[in-house]
Amino acid sequence: MRFLYLSFFLVLSLLGNAQPASEEDKLIKNLNFGSDLPAGLLAGRSLVLYEKSYTTAELQEAQKYFQQAGIDAINYLDIDYVLAGPDPSRMYFNYFNIRNIKFLIILQKNDKEYRSIFTEYSGTLDFADQAHRSWKQSHVSLIELLRTIYRFAISTQKKANYLINDVPEIGYDVRFFKEEPAQRFSNDIRTFKTAIPRWNNEQDEKELEAIVKEKFPQKCELVDPGLTDAQLSDKGYRLVLRFVHTRGDVAREILGYDVTQTAGSLLTSYFADGELKVKTFPSKKMIYKFYFKNTEYGNIFLGTKWDADDTWQDALRNHILALRSELKF
Repeated sequence: MRFLYLSFFLVLSLLGNAQPASEEDKLIKNLNFGSDLPAGLLAGRSLVLYEKSYTTAELQEAQKYFQQAGIDAINYLDIDYVLAGPDPSRMYFNYFNIRNIKFLIILQKNDKEYRSIFTEYSGTLDFADQAHRSWKQSHVSLIELLRTIYRFAISTQKKANYLINDVPEIGYDVRFFKEEPAQRFSNDIRTFKTAIPRWNNEQDEKELEAIVKEKFPQKCELVDPGLTDAQLSDKGYRLVLRFVHTRGDVAREILGYDVTQTAGSLLTSYFADGELKVKTFPSKKMIYKFYFKNTEYGNIFLGTKWDADDTWQDALRNHILALRSELKF
């Protein structure tokens, strides 16, 4: 047993420790920027994805200028919820399609400037891609940025949207999972096949394969990340390993934890030298949290402790070692 634990740590010690890119960064990196606004912006529905640094007053200011320009921004959503992981993203994907969204507007903000990105909604779980036109602008002043967008929009496109809300609709009340999440592990992992979705890049896939070769958990196989729960169930997988990658407080809300108990910092459980230990992360920090999901019924198993971490490698190690400890592998 000690050899197995040491082997597992050895594999993970070879993995990179650099802070991974956020899901927002990955999305924007995949966009195809041009010099023009996406065609039809003033005739179709848009949805705004904003960063948490935006205030309600700033979102209201944005809506005022969008309305004047003819940009029909029907809802404003915190981007860290929308891009949190495969399960939450699928819920928002369904919502976008129901609301007939044609364009996405990303509002970014840092200490130096405000930035806006307009892109065509791809109609896929990727939300946007290089096959669709994107456009961006930035300015140190939000008002000047919004004025630039307004002037560019009315001078380059014909306005067809007129019934636009005066104030922004902020948020979307969604239940991410059918069943109440369970803070335990499933014994099904002992006897049934578990699906481990591959990553979408070569380096991470190599690292994931190295971990899987250590046979944690038992009877697991790497699978196409595009397969749905139903497709995995048809292939004989009882459980699938899923994750969220977002802010710690957002992850806890999505996964059904009691958010009233979420403070400014969160204690993460991890194993070192075979012993359970804890460390602290700010609740606003971007983290990974893994969980197992039943492919047939949709119920999820979070484990007995909060074991999130700031890299997927560490978060996966925490979760698997907690599983081994709890189920006595």
